[in-house]
Amino acid sequence: MKYISLSFLAITFLSCSKTEKTELPFDTFEYSFSAQALDYSIKFNNSDTVYFIKRRPEPAANSYAILDDMQKDSLKSLVQKLDFAKYKAAYNDNAIMDASTFTLTKTKGSTENSVHVYGTKAPEELYIYAAKLNQYSKHLDFKPYLGTIK
Repeated sequence: MKYISLSFLAITFLSCSKTEKTELPFDTFEYSFSAQALDYSIKFNNSDTVYFIKRRPEPAANSYAILDDMQKDSLKSLVQKLDFAKYKAAYNDNAIMDASTFTLTKTKGSTENSVHVYGTKAPEELYIYAAKLNQYSKHLDFKPYLGTIK
């Protein structure tokens, strides 16, 4: 009888223990890209949902994907590697017209950090970082979303 009681207590304790939740280092993180025929944003919230907002080419559309724990950990690792303090707020190459542009924005509480890149005058690691975000988002299973994304 002791063994049954101990087994029951162990099962109860294990089933009631908290599972560790992966806390992301941001409230929102957004990557926006724009070129002549392409304009979109990928928005990550501090949850398991990622939004894709396509403005061009037409028709505009919103979609979402749900992250599993491994994808969430991968995103956390990727965002933690971006040190906004290392960069200026904007890198603009005014000598060219119609270049592609991207913006990285992270908010946590009342703090917002961002870096905007237009053209080819930014540090190389920002272009690599943007490419990694594009690659990351290609592995997500986006589904249509009819709601408004804030």
